[in-house]
Amino acid sequence: MTPTEYLQIIGTAAGAAAVTGLAAALTLRLARRAPLIVHVVVIVVAAVLAVAGGIVLTADGMYISESDTAVALTVTAASGIVAVGVSVVLVSALSRDARALGRDARRLGAGEAVEPVDRNTAELHDVQGELVTSSERLLAARDDALKAEQARRELVTRIAHDLLAPVASIQAIAELLEDGLSAEPERHAHQLSAHTARLQSLVGDLFELSRIDAGALALAADTVSLTDLASDVVAEYSELARAHDVVLEFSAQTAAVAPLDARQFSRALVNVLINAIEHSPAGGTVTVAVTVDDSAATVTVRDTGAGFEPDDVAQVFEAGWRGTSARTAPRVGLAGGAGLGLAITRAIIEAHGGTASARNADPGAEVRLRVPLS
Repeated sequence: MTPTEYLQIIGTAAGAAAVTGLAAALTLRLARRAPLIVHVVVIVVAAVLAVAGGIVLTADGMYISESDTAVALTVTAASGIVAVGVSVVLVSALSRDARALGRDARRLGAGEAVEPVDRNTAELHDVQGELVTSSERLLAARDDALKAEQARRELVTRIAHDLLAPVASIQAIAELLEDGLSAEPERHAHQLSAHTARLQSLVGDLFELSRIDAGALALAADTVSLTDLASDVVAEYSELARAHDVVLEFSAQTAAVAPLDARQFSRALVNVLINAIEHSPAGGTVTVAVTVDDSAATVTVRDTGAGFEPDDVAQVFEAGWRGTSARTAPRVGLAGGAGLGLAITRAIIEAHGGTASARNADPGAEVRLRVPLS
């Protein structure tokens, strides 16, 4: 057989395969919603028909004898039937995997857990892994949302109580003064002032927290002497500390200069300082110290109170958290009492690219505000 004849045979077989392939593609397009097993059978049958068509066309061109053609077609038909049967058996596992993936996808949509399962192909196994990962993320997000909702409800309840308490007191005192029944009007006037200051602090904390939650906390950073800023805050609140029989002390290793929003950082430090004064016993000491390392400056506020409960240390910066000793009205008039101050402090420090942390000291508690130097 000459090379030309071989080329003609190859061309004939390729043409038969191309026509069969186009027919199979059209069939699959029309049956694109059919089960996976139908698609596989169509592909296998198309392959068998492509071979059979090539044999028939080759025989028609007189390249092989009639007896050889019959044998070849018989072999092709027998092999094709077995191939279709085998493909049906093999594709059944893939169909089961595909249906199982569909069920897992519905579980994912319903918020149920999707368990890891080995699949028969790398692609289906990867899809299963993605479903499992997405399920874990969604369940974690749902748990976080439920916890956040519970925390929000508790916070609203606490704030409502903390707002109603001074309002009720103000109303009662105002009625006494209005009716002229107060035997000590000056003392009652002082109480009115204290309750009003507490309300102002609560409302201010709520407003600041709402700005933080809305992402509206904008910093006007400038190069600030952190040492001078902390020293000024200590000097400003020394009289308040003395009024509650608490001594304020300040120390600094060296001058610390950092890019800060002085007003916001002062607010963060004041929240911590007032909290320390609030929880220091009579005759106690609150120490404010500024230290510097290679990359950051740290302001440490330490009191000599009872410290945090061991289980509370991890949540002292959560909005609405209050220690056991803070369940009553605050002793320091400037303390809001709703458990918002340290949450605002953390948000301000983190907005500066720093960190706020707390731990128990011996004695008392210690809060550290760490901000980068650049």
